[in-house]
Amino acid sequence: MIDLKKLAADPDAYRRSLAKRGAESVDVDGVLKAQQDVTQLTQEYEQLRVQSKELTRRAARDEALRAQARDLRDQQTELETRLRQAREELNAKASWLPNYLDDRVPAGDESDNTVIRAAVLPDTDRTYRPHDEIAQGLGILDTERAAKLSGSRFYVLKGDGVRLRMAMFQLYLDMVEGQGFELVSPPVLAKRFSFYASGYLPFAQSDNFGIADSELSLTGTSEQALLAMHADEVLPELPVKYLGDSMCFRTEAGSHGRDVRGMMRVHQFYKLEQFLYCAPDEVEALHLQMLDNEVAFIDALNVPSQTIICSSGDVAAPGFFKYDVEAWFPANQTFRELTSNTNLTDYQTRRAGIRTRIDGKMVHPYTISATGFCDRHIAALLENNQNDDGSVTVPEALRPYLGGREVLRPVG
Repeated sequence: MIDLKKLAADPDAYRRSLAKRGAESVDVDGVLKAQQDVTQLTQEYEQLRVQSKELTRRAARDEALRAQARDLRDQQTELETRLRQAREELNAKASWLPNYLDDRVPAGDESDNTVIRAAVLPDTDRTYRPHDEIAQGLGILDTERAAKLSGSRFYVLKGDGVRLRMAMFQLYLDMVEGQGFELVSPPVLAKRFSFYASGYLPFAQSDNFGIADSELSLTGTSEQALLAMHADEVLPELPVKYLGDSMCFRTEAGSHGRDVRGMMRVHQFYKLEQFLYCAPDEVEALHLQMLDNEVAFIDALNVPSQTIICSSGDVAAPGFFKYDVEAWFPANQTFRELTSNTNLTDYQTRRAGIRTRIDGKMVHPYTISATGFCDRHIAALLENNQNDDGSVTVPEALRPYLGGREVLRPVG
């Protein structure tokens, strides 16, 4: 949630941010009016409370004053109810306000994303096969049986595919050793509040799988759990750094017509998420550190990649500024998103009621959510490190985690 005092002080600045998002229809005036109502009712309630307290003190031996005191208490109860309703209305309206956007964010859609680090592509005219064909030849990916047991957009990862995932997990841990991360494996089922606090609700109602007859849903990213587990807490010190280890579940609503082959745009996948709380003056340096981690890991897999600043149409409602790292997929001669890295400012911690003390003042810390690695890295590795005979060269950095193996060979 944005700072409503900041909004009231300069609503035009926020409207300019909304215009960049293409979200001019957001009801800013309604929020400002609801905020004024709460302020006015709060003042009336406090005045009435003081009057009631004073009258009650004076009415100990005066029946007439006791009657007036009872009347004031009744008015106070009624006003308290109106104030609670006004606050609920304000929160409901304010929950639809997306975050401010950084001035560096370019306006537009995905086509307006700005490349800030170009990829170095191999100088070759060889023909590459898609990752799913390579994976099936290696006997590590089975989409047909996954469809039989779960439906479309699922896959069964087998044998060396699972070993690759485990090897990448350990490689990533070793690469960020000493940066102060705590490895956490949270529940993949979370209450509705978790999705609200992280800013996925009410904006993305259809993105997550809900559990029938329950307030629980499957998390689309461990970010949602790593935020909500500190709800209404005061963090004693910053930064707090987590690596969230979990399966992720997404409906992929709205992705019709896009590439859904193999391990792309599926309903379930593994991800290791960098998620941290920090002070505002630390966020820029830490944001770049998370990005450096992502790029170094992708480089270690021998996968060409580029880094982009995401345009306003590609920054979700909670986001302030976002980098994506896109991997080169040579079979289709295209880049695809591999990791996302978002500075969320204090948007999430305001919604979750998370605070910390900085320079003697209680404030909401900033959060950063950044992909460490996910199953898409396996797809990118397979496609970029394939050989003409269908085998895959294991990147040198991964070999110690795969028993020294240098090549994965086709089965049969």
